[in-house]
Amino acid sequence: MGLAIIELIIGGILIIICTIIGLFIGNIILFDSLALAIASGFAAHGLLHIHPALSIVIGIVVLVALYGLQKTKGGFWIIGGLLSLFWGLVFSSMAWEFSGKDMIWTYVVFGLGTLLMIGLHINAKNKA
Repeated sequence: MGLAIIELIIGGILIIICTIIGLFIGNIILFDSLALAIASGFAAHGLLHIHPALSIVIGIVVLVALYGLQKTKGGFWIIGGLLSLFWGLVFSSMAWEFSGKDMIWTYVVFGLGTLLMIGLHINAKNKA
């Protein structure tokens, strides 16, 4: 059980690193797909106890599927919208903690963070 938690923490750190790189490079679509692929591979092994080789295959399949789906019009809006909401939630939870649990800051950061991420997704889609 302890090893699974360590693997999840490492996976979480890798997700954060990929997201930061994606924000600076400007291809958030690729890096969201990479982050979720890494997370799914770590979760498959750490939580479901799937063999590491099969966990890597699961991660690769998730990467290809998400990236391919985000290249379609409907998939882009569904996946990009959900991921933008997710990142808005991540940003707002940080604002909630850092602001001393002030709900106004939480809501404002959620809204602005979600809009920022939608803008990054649209920008990446327009560049592709």
